[in-house]
Amino acid sequence: MAANIDMNLRWQDQNVVKVDGQWTVDGRPLRQAEVAYRKQPSNIPGMTYIGLKVRFPVGAAVPPHYHGGAAVIATVLKGSVLNQMVCGDESEGPKIYNEGETWYEPPGCHHVRNENAGNEEAVFVANFVIETRKIDELGVRDALMQIDAEEEEKSKGGE
Repeated sequence: MAANIDMNLRWQDQNVVKVDGQWTVDGRPLRQAEVAYRKQPSNIPGMTYIGLKVRFPVGAAVPPHYHGGAAVIATVLKGSVLNQMVCGDESEGPKIYNEGETWYEPPGCHHVRNENAGNEEAVFVANFVIETRKIDELGVRDALMQIDAEEEEKSKGGE
């Protein structure tokens, strides 16, 4: 585990900033995400199954966000990832997932902490099941991730 991980940090106390047009926590490195696959299974009409391969450099963190009503299952392929979710009235503390471990985010869950928890690059695959119309209307990036600070900026008339 990286020495700079604060397991007692309240997610509300994260300092979210915009760097080069992208939101991050405390100016930390940005994660990189690429679509690994995208399918529309015939047994779930109107839904898309999409996988993102996510790379977190050492120290990277993503600000609090939602996933557009998607159900998400993620598996760590390399390194360690800290996650914390608030789902409805239920809030669990932060948990670190290591290589081979998986977490689940129910639809509508608030993903309040997500960061590299180790001293090496972390890589995971996030598998989303989301309404196809949302991807068609918003595009992959905006359908799969709504960062709180970005949504707040939009509501105030920002870019």
